[in-house]
Amino acid sequence: MKKIITFLYLLILAYACYDDKGNYDYREINQISIQNIDSLVLCDQMDLLSIPVTLEGTQYSDSNRFTYMWEVNQKVVATTKDLNVYANFPLGINTARFVVTDKELGTKAFKNFRINVSSSTAGDGILVLSKYQGHAELSFKRLDREGSTFTPNYYEALTGNRLGTNPRKIHRCYIPEAANVNSGLKIETDHRLKCLSEETLVEIGENKYLDHNFFISRAMTLPPDITEFDVKACWHLTTSATTTSLGGYIFVIANDELWHDQRMAMPAYNVDLNMTFMQKASPWHGQLSPVMFLASLTGSGTQNYSSPELLYLFDESEGQFIYANVNSSAANRACSELGIYAGYSLLYGTHTASPNQAVAVLGNGSVYRMLYLKLPSKTSETAAVPFTVLADVIVPGEVINSGTSYYPMKNESYMFFATDNGLYRYNLRDLENGNAPGSQNRIMTLTDFGYNADDNITCMTVSRTEQEILLGISRYGEDTEGMGEELKGDVLVLDLKTMNMIRKYEGVAGYPVDLMVKYQKFLRDGKENGVDVSDGKKERGIVYRNQKLRENTPFQ
Repeated sequence: MKKIITFLYLLILAYACYDDKGNYDYREINQISIQNIDSLVLCDQMDLLSIPVTLEGTQYSDSNRFTYMWEVNQKVVATTKDLNVYANFPLGINTARFVVTDKELGTKAFKNFRINVSSSTAGDGILVLSKYQGHAELSFKRLDREGSTFTPNYYEALTGNRLGTNPRKIHRCYIPEAANVNSGLKIETDHRLKCLSEETLVEIGENKYLDHNFFISRAMTLPPDITEFDVKACWHLTTSATTTSLGGYIFVIANDELWHDQRMAMPAYNVDLNMTFMQKASPWHGQLSPVMFLASLTGSGTQNYSSPELLYLFDESEGQFIYANVNSSAANRACSELGIYAGYSLLYGTHTASPNQAVAVLGNGSVYRMLYLKLPSKTSETAAVPFTVLADVIVPGEVINSGTSYYPMKNESYMFFATDNGLYRYNLRDLENGNAPGSQNRIMTLTDFGYNADDNITCMTVSRTEQEILLGISRYGEDTEGMGEELKGDVLVLDLKTMNMIRKYEGVAGYPVDLMVKYQKFLRDGKENGVDVSDGKKERGIVYRNQKLRENTPFQ
């Protein structure tokens, strides 16, 4: 026993004399405090979300000594100190986290928060349909918030899908349908009609396209088998959109035939009626120009239009105008009294402020002519209002050509049109005297606003109150596909009366092909309950530029 005790004593003594050469030099950890991030961040979908961060460390706060990571819904959206991204996140509450990592020590600091995303597209706004890198895209700017900027090319960033190719036109229907097939927005791309919600600007459910199935499901008689539906043109016409009465038409030229649907709804009485007709071809079954127009569109009551009856088209194969009765299944009829224009296409047509007087622009690639027509708007008028060409003038190609955009004033005899880099104002009554529009009608050029000679006006629209004109501008030169990373599509807003610049939005889209001011309500006269409505917040004299974000921003 004594031997065991002696052995343990010696063992303890030897351990006590052991020289421990280990490194036990402790350092204090730099503890990081993250400031300026609220626990709940509010933003609108596709708005620029900016969160500047302040860091405070117990030893140092040099931002170069850290790496950063922003996560939204467990997906990395940025690796910069401050967050600057477009909020392409789902509507509602999104979980988010900011992570700071010390490069030397590997220690981390976290800040968990939430992002409540609201819709920014449900109200009034400006839409730009463009070609960007060869495909269709949409840019958007809200008008209900002062100081808002454009969200460029939001569609692919928000949905992960392409909108299509070969974009042509944006259409707006004010008559709601639960299935969203014949309501909201229609985008002409790829010779088809893509259906988008007027509020979210993305698809609703399975109704992604308006095609022949829509007409077949509502038609009064079933057509033969349909294997394709190649859309050449579309037109929504709302005739009434009040709390008691909803009425309107959709016209589509597809497969060189006219398809149309008339809807009348009275929600208070649980009434919803449709008259749908299809496969109404030219009498010669020829090729139709992608244009439709009326002889008259007259007001009826405060916010209503009288329902039209005769819709005019043009058969390129025969070089003749034809008309369709949109309220019956009767075959399309020829307007032989208007003459034959062999080799021409109908580039544009419209009713004017004068009843039964319309304007048509024809072109054959080298010669452009403007016709002033007297036309019946109803079958009952064909005897009293004979088909007549009031004027037929040749217009110089530098004034009007195949790329010209048009807008006729609702209550005046004037028409605005834009060609290349010039905007023109023309009194249609000059047609009666045989005076064609010319350079003397040009009221501005893009060089007046600092643009180069090779920049062009590619599309235009006018505000509901006809106080502002919006021009889509391309700075791509001869490139019509919007190639490259830089956005060179602008929107120029001018006072319609003075031609003074109101606003200029630079670099907000690819090559612009169509513009629309998307309003929540149908107010054809610019008044609600007899009171003038505005066209959005007035931001006169302010120039907005799209800010290019850092390389790691997921939305470019």
